[in-house]
Amino acid sequence: MKVDRNQTERRSGPLGVAVKGIINREGKYLLIKRAANSSFDPELWDLPGGKLDYGEELAETLRREVKEETSLTIKVGGPFATWHFFKGEVFVTGVTFLCEYMGGEVTLSLEHSDFAWITAGDYSKYPLSTALEPQLLSYSRFLKTP
Repeated sequence: MKVDRNQTERRSGPLGVAVKGIINREGKYLLIKRAANSSFDPELWDLPGGKLDYGEELAETLRREVKEETSLTIKVGGPFATWHFFKGEVFVTGVTFLCEYMGGEVTLSLEHSDFAWITAGDYSKYPLSTALEPQLLSYSRFLKTP
């Protein structure tokens, strides 16, 4: 997502850092649907992840968030994409990591209402949360690269 220069020049305020994971399980990855009562992007589909707590490392945050949101255990690989968006007054920078499913069955937190293991080309069938589509498009292209 390209951030409008005028928007950033007019704003000053808090910064946030978030992480997301593309969790690979037998050639499919996990999308989770935000609950209807979510304060941000209700009923839209997203990758598991969340915000960094003070003093946390990125991979530690992602493992914690995935466990909290889905009950899954993952192995965090390398960073795949970066992205930016405004969440109210907070300017958020995010990092998406390629991850490997290690164990567990999906049990969703109350923050989410549904989940789907999908192939890379299926993401367009789901209404997606803020800044997610460019990440998934990049991932689809990445898979097709020789």
